[in-house]
Amino acid sequence: MTGNPSLLIDLQKITENTRVIVQKCALHNINVVAVTKSVCGDPGVGRAMLEGGAVALADARIKNIKRLRREGVRENLMLLRSPMISEIEDVVKYSSMSLNSEPEVLSRLSECASEHGIRHKVIIMIDVGEIREGILPADIFKVGEQIKNLKGIRIIGAGTNLACYSGVRPTNENMNLLLQTALELEGILGYRLKVISGGNSSSLEVIGSGAIPNGINQLRIGESILLGRYISNGEPIPGAHQDAVTLTAELIEMKEKPSLPVGETGKNVFGESVTAKELQIHYRGIAALGRQDVPPDSVFPASQGKKVHIDVIGATSDHMVLDFGEDARTYGVGSEIRFNLDYPGLLASMTSPYVNKVYV
Repeated sequence: MTGNPSLLIDLQKITENTRVIVQKCALHNINVVAVTKSVCGDPGVGRAMLEGGAVALADARIKNIKRLRREGVRENLMLLRSPMISEIEDVVKYSSMSLNSEPEVLSRLSECASEHGIRHKVIIMIDVGEIREGILPADIFKVGEQIKNLKGIRIIGAGTNLACYSGVRPTNENMNLLLQTALELEGILGYRLKVISGGNSSSLEVIGSGAIPNGINQLRIGESILLGRYISNGEPIPGAHQDAVTLTAELIEMKEKPSLPVGETGKNVFGESVTAKELQIHYRGIAALGRQDVPPDSVFPASQGKKVHIDVIGATSDHMVLDFGEDARTYGVGSEIRFNLDYPGLLASMTSPYVNKVYV
């Protein structure tokens, strides 16, 4: 046993998944920046991604970027989230480039970078419909005029983000809006932009469909590398592993129990009214795993070569209730259950201090 609960992280599979995606993107002249935010800037994972061909690593938190630098990663590092004013100096010192949308932040970045005798690279974020971060295309002239003479920064590109907050999918229309806005920004700056960053893992499945036009030359990919799946429909990416990261937990109870509670019921401690379907007496197991570690609807028991089908019924803060059906003789107290994860499950379990991280 690995010491439970544990995330089993297969670095070789992460490298291979990165390579599959890098090769797919290269067919369309697109570079891959690999995103480490869901693994908290894990340097082992970052190196595996770089080995697979990613041109840089990206993270949303400067703390994670500092971790990567501290652990010896010398390659380019991108800060994904617009910098907080309070962290400007660290952004300049530790990140190679950052995504930005606020003139005030850019002004402060310029001042700080000039004090350190460097020019900080910047990608300007354009909001093409997701209504999260980014300058509206209609405002690009006004903002461009405000930032074009800042001496401590070098604007190297324009980018956008999709399918994270509002679920807006990449289309030929919004990608061309990004390209058109980037062209307008070039006119204001008086030079060509090297990078047009067309979004995240959501763009992978539409590469080659015409939705990603020529001119988009970078994607920021994390989820699809780590889980080996397209994010909108969950379908496996051909040639990629879907089990590069899995979660294990240990059974601390296994008993035959009724499927319905006994007695008057109300809302549970999470404010939920739990409903259950009346079944025959089933085997119910409790895994030493809970909502402090992972959302119960984000874990999916793997068969592990056994014929017993396992369902996740629900979870409290530190107990996960599992249904093993009418025959669970292959499992008992102390048995280890392996789970596949979706993105929220990966994010939560990687962040939880109670989940061990084990490289396999």
